[in-house]
Amino acid sequence: MKKLIIILFALLLISQISSSQTWIRKLDGYSLWSITCDFQGNIYAGTTGSNRGIFKSTNGGDNWVNMFSTGASNYLNIACDSLNNVYVANVSNGIMISTNGGQNFTNVPSSTFGGNNVNAVACGKNGYIYVGCTNGGVYRSTDYGATFTNTGVLGLTTVEIFVDRFNPNFVYAGVSSASDGGFYRSTDAGLTFSANLNPSAKVWEIIQNSAGDLFTVVTSTGYPFDKSTNGGQNWTTLYNFAGARRGACFDLIENIYTAGNGGIFKSTNGGTTFVNFNFTTSSNKIISYQNRILVAATGTSTGGVWIYVDTTISNISYNQGNIPKDYYLNQNYPNPFNPVTNINYGITKRTHINLLVYDINGRAIETLVDEIQSPGNYNIKWIAVDCSSGIYFYKLITSEFEESKSMVLLK
Repeated sequence: MKKLIIILFALLLISQISSSQTWIRKLDGYSLWSITCDFQGNIYAGTTGSNRGIFKSTNGGDNWVNMFSTGASNYLNIACDSLNNVYVANVSNGIMISTNGGQNFTNVPSSTFGGNNVNAVACGKNGYIYVGCTNGGVYRSTDYGATFTNTGVLGLTTVEIFVDRFNPNFVYAGVSSASDGGFYRSTDAGLTFSANLNPSAKVWEIIQNSAGDLFTVVTSTGYPFDKSTNGGQNWTTLYNFAGARRGACFDLIENIYTAGNGGIFKSTNGGTTFVNFNFTTSSNKIISYQNRILVAATGTSTGGVWIYVDTTISNISYNQGNIPKDYYLNQNYPNPFNPVTNINYGITKRTHINLLVYDINGRAIETLVDEIQSPGNYNIKWIAVDCSSGIYFYKLITSEFEESKSMVLLK
């Protein structure tokens, strides 16, 4: 009897865990490969196959608008810079660039990249754009994509480019050539690159945690999940997957999610072990946005953007006790900071709240809060990993109150 009770309890627990890991599909009928988020919280996704397009969501992926459609080629990678310009790797069609939130796109043809297919794109410090090509290595622009120069990893197929979260002069390239794969590093903002620092891996995604450690997922046999604690110079395999991995991300508390053959796998211990997260559809790029995980999936019957909402985590702390008599916005702390700071504010009644971050030129670069909140005291963390050193402003806006303060990011 005791054994039966234990078994029933275990089955109940498994059922509860499974039901709590619910994925919702959006963009049904499309085969998705790429997905990213800009500084203002807009999410962009790109398709593969014959039904092609670039889609945009302004509400966390719940609703989507087709911003651009063409039969030219697939959209394999999307990146956004601090001005919220959008750059899309469009394979044989080069790259597509939008400077107005996806309303219009201009084309930089593949002839700019030696006639090579474009697989990857990433944004660095102001004006620096990096493009990875098939058999063409890395091309660099220092003028927001107006011109490009072939700078490194020459002749190899670059499928991933990642700019260090803490030092924009460090740029990493993942290679997946037919006969070669690996990890290459630049310490001069992409002007030159090192030799191959991890020859055993065909690297399709590079991510970095708040401690600065790098992780890679690969499509090489053995499918190792590797970690480097010294900027990619040395690597340790933490785990081996059963199939190829093509995407990875962290959630708000730095759990790791990876996407690829066999679906989504999650690690809660820094990558030492992974378990399938109730999602077995073949998947590609994956991102986190607030307390959401969004993954691009392919397939005629399973394709789309799949969304998981983790209601147990948030970057906002709420205290309903001692409801303030007046609205307030406190100075952030620490200040100066790198790269995480806290912002406290209080509201007196249930109302719609906007908390925005602006750069020195007055451009809104990130929306921290855009929702109706109950009266009380709030703390929100701003994680400025993709921003350069400088002065920023944050502004609290309600129907009855408006105040802004400055803060200093020092990297």
